[in-house]
Amino acid sequence: MKNLKNYLAVAVAISGFQLANAQDNSDTNIASHILNVDVPEVALLDIFDANTNTEAAAILFDMSEATVTGINSEAGLYAFQALSYTDLYLNYTSVVASATNTDGYDLSRKINVQFETGSTFPGNLDLRIIPEAPLLITDGGTVDSGGTVVSGGVALGKTVPVGTDALLVDSIESVYTGDENQGVKLTYTLEQNGNFAAYNAGSYQSTLIYTLTDL
Repeated sequence: MKNLKNYLAVAVAISGFQLANAQDNSDTNIASHILNVDVPEVALLDIFDANTNTEAAAILFDMSEATVTGINSEAGLYAFQALSYTDLYLNYTSVVASATNTDGYDLSRKINVQFETGSTFPGNLDLRIIPEAPLLITDGGTVDSGGTVVSGGVALGKTVPVGTDALLVDSIESVYTGDENQGVKLTYTLEQNGNFAAYNAGSYQSTLIYTLTDL
């Protein structure tokens, strides 16, 4: 019986201790707790082709259209300007920091473009890539956070050699452009750059690489 009394006394003591620790006896009409939110950096990019309603794939410039068909079939001329391709859109999402920080988060991003190393392209010719100011979905960003396009675009080929980056869009902050016909609209044109003697017949293949920097 003595052992049973001792057991009950210990059990009551433990129960009382647990109850005392479960209550702080300081409740008011206000309660609170901490909620942490971790926002990672984001850098996502794709190219939408509104001509096919798909992500951009192979694009063909048939140079016969510059000299041997239709209104360009004229001896003594070569109409590079007759060829162009438009309605390509750079869609992108970027999340950056708003101020200098110790976490290594970027404050802004850029979009660069290049002909990938190993690409081939006709001599003394440029592919001119002309960007338009970003078209953003409602509340996806501001005029400033969407970035600034390079005026007049960039010229890849003779001007910017294969394997070399060219800046296309600068000062991108936190933004999401929207999908498909949103973001930076691109137009491709061809420009002679140098003596026509270096422009030779053949099949050429280039890969265009667009990069949203994640420094």
